[in-house]
Amino acid sequence: MAVLKGKGGRAPAFWVTLENGTESTESPELIHAALARLRDKRELVTLVSKGYQSPKTVIVHYSQEELEIDKPLDWPDNQSLVSILFKDEALVWNQIRVRVLRVVGNSIFTEFPPSLVRLQRRANYRVGVPNGSTALFRHDGVLRQGFQVVDISANGVLLCAERQQPLAVGSRLGNLELFFPGPRDGQASATSITIRQARVMRTARDDNNKKYCYGIFFELSPGEEEVLLQFVRLRERELLRKGLSD
Repeated sequence: MAVLKGKGGRAPAFWVTLENGTESTESPELIHAALARLRDKRELVTLVSKGYQSPKTVIVHYSQEELEIDKPLDWPDNQSLVSILFKDEALVWNQIRVRVLRVVGNSIFTEFPPSLVRLQRRANYRVGVPNGSTALFRHDGVLRQGFQVVDISANGVLLCAERQQPLAVGSRLGNLELFFPGPRDGQASATSITIRQARVMRTARDDNNKKYCYGIFFELSPGEEEVLLQFVRLRERELLRKGLSD
């Protein structure tokens, strides 16, 4: 599936879901953000081509035109096309396919990536939420409140509470209401999402802040699923803009 072009012929900063469930983007903004993280944090990547998989290496430098990669010791000659595999901050595998331009000394130079593929379904991709995001729901006929929303995806949410709650794996929740405050600059309003049915998938104690946490799985209607996908994409763009402005 092709990515629609935005103004000036540039790809807009979003992901497109492909038929196989993976996601792809041609957005220079998103690709630059991924490359900057790999370079600045010296994150390890793997180079893969036909009949070859490298040991871990790093991206040394990149520009608008090309990437410079530290050449593995066992790099074979005459490679013309290579895939770069790495995990993003959400520990999701990503892939970049690029043409090899030249090899000079200890460096491999490739073209700038035309696209970036996320090798995991959007439903499992979690994003952080604004500080102060909260949740409440009904369980066993009782309204449960005081939950902090930690992160969210299109099929679930992680909630934490100061006190242990009478929730076990398999507990069913009704009318789960999620509240996300707007930014302090007032440019966007608060968001509220209601999920009619959900269930507890896991429980855990957070050793860092001593909170009790619960992984919640949504049982979604088609309309609820679309609302959640839109919210996850919106949050991803907001976090990207924040990261680029830092």
